[in-house]
Amino acid sequence: MVATLKKWTVAEQDQILASVSNILASTLFAGSSRQQRFLDYLVTNTLAGNADRLKGYTIAVEVFDRTSDFDPSLDAIVRVEATRLRNKLREYYDTLGKYDSVRIVFPKGSYAVEFSLQKHEATESITSDAVTSPMSGTPRMIEDRPSLAVLPFANIGVDNAKEYFADGVVDSLISMFSRLSGLFVISRQSSFSYKNTTKTSEEISAELGVRYLLEGSVQHAGNQVRVTAQLVDAKNGGQVWSDRFDRELKDVFALQDELTQSIVSVLQIKLDGEEAALFGVQATKNIEAHDTLLRSIATHRKYTEKTTNDAIALYKKALALDSNYAAAHAWLARSLALTWSQKWNSDPAVLELALSYAQRAVELDPQSSYAISITGWVQLWRQNRDESIAECRRAVALDHNNAEAHLFLSLALSAAGLGEEALYYVEKAKRFSPVADAFYAFAHGQSYFAQKNYHKAIAIFEQGCILSKNFKPNHFFLMIAYDVLGMHEEVRKKFEILSEMTGSRTEMPNVVIWTDRTLAELQVNHWKQIISRYS
Repeated sequence: MVATLKKWTVAEQDQILASVSNILASTLFAGSSRQQRFLDYLVTNTLAGNADRLKGYTIAVEVFDRTSDFDPSLDAIVRVEATRLRNKLREYYDTLGKYDSVRIVFPKGSYAVEFSLQKHEATESITSDAVTSPMSGTPRMIEDRPSLAVLPFANIGVDNAKEYFADGVVDSLISMFSRLSGLFVISRQSSFSYKNTTKTSEEISAELGVRYLLEGSVQHAGNQVRVTAQLVDAKNGGQVWSDRFDRELKDVFALQDELTQSIVSVLQIKLDGEEAALFGVQATKNIEAHDTLLRSIATHRKYTEKTTNDAIALYKKALALDSNYAAAHAWLARSLALTWSQKWNSDPAVLELALSYAQRAVELDPQSSYAISITGWVQLWRQNRDESIAECRRAVALDHNNAEAHLFLSLALSAAGLGEEALYYVEKAKRFSPVADAFYAFAHGQSYFAQKNYHKAIAIFEQGCILSKNFKPNHFFLMIAYDVLGMHEEVRKKFEILSEMTGSRTEMPNVVIWTDRTLAELQVNHWKQIISRYS
């Protein structure tokens, strides 16, 4: 027998999975769907190299359908079922599986399973192309509902400055689709990474793990808008729907509704009453306010101090045109919070102003997951632990496809020291947004940092630094994690990088985000030790 703990060849994986299939079909397991699901989940994640995410909270939510407020101290479901599974496996190998070539061991004190297997010669040569999605680094295809990515629409016309308008149409479509529970939708961050791509539909589908792609173009001339769109089934490369929509500019919201409803019909997505009510709602009757908001969002996404302040001025212009435009209030709150988090504005009053705009957005549109998530985000920077978590939970509940709501909730939970739950939500956020991103890497690293898993945090922060050399939080918390582990040479090198980025050797590059006092003190104390050594 050969104990296999970390890496398995494709042939060995096949051997393990075949054995698991036999176990699940056996008379001992066939009558217990809960135990079947539990064992399959443990094996799948262990083989995929995800043993570190096999925690009680994650298992309770993903296997036993507990809600996000699951408390293991009040509900022993995972411990009870784990004991049952250990006993059932022991009984299986004592009887039906006595001569199996694979043994699955479920040790106490861990939710990761171990495998031991007989060496055998594969009857066929299996290449790396046979590796399934969990092992290949690409996301597993969504199978339980239609899955969609709305790719950037081409801006058609002589005015290239109108590209922000085409992007805004796509933003609105993604936002609308994501609020439909019967559809899985890729986030804007990942969809827009394919702008001007030369990749095929099949390649994009595989990289995002979705079946359908919505492509199109926008032509905006004077008071007229033309949108052409086509829905592609990447499974067979065929076009399953296409249409052209010509409207006056003032009717752009109705155009977006009609396009969305067409896709809902083609994919046969069932809408509940609340989802059906989303259609026909006009965000603003002032089309100039809407156009100004789209320009301000495009400006915000350049993420510099100047462009953020320019965006703030544009949001205020949009609100002067329509003071009841909820989206403009929410985006203004976000940009104001960005000036604080990036230390471009050190006046705490800016956070009070951001909160007032965020709360006004929610008053105007109580069902806006975006506005509610921004309220939670602002509350996090105001160090309001409970309010931040509560608002972010509410945003996720309203829009299960909202990647940023999951991301903000993860960061709020990490900040409170709830790293295990934070890990669950950042991993969900990354599934909605599978294209690697420095901000998502930061949130992922923070979830491990909050769990005191500094080695894992370091690995992820290092990836984040590679993804963006200019995103300071990954550099800063990588340095802090290095210092916690006494890796002083790595600390010194990172300190020099940060000093060059910020122009200071004494001012902390990052605002303290932790709402957990112990974690906040850890950050401050290690920073003091670092500057005492190197400044």
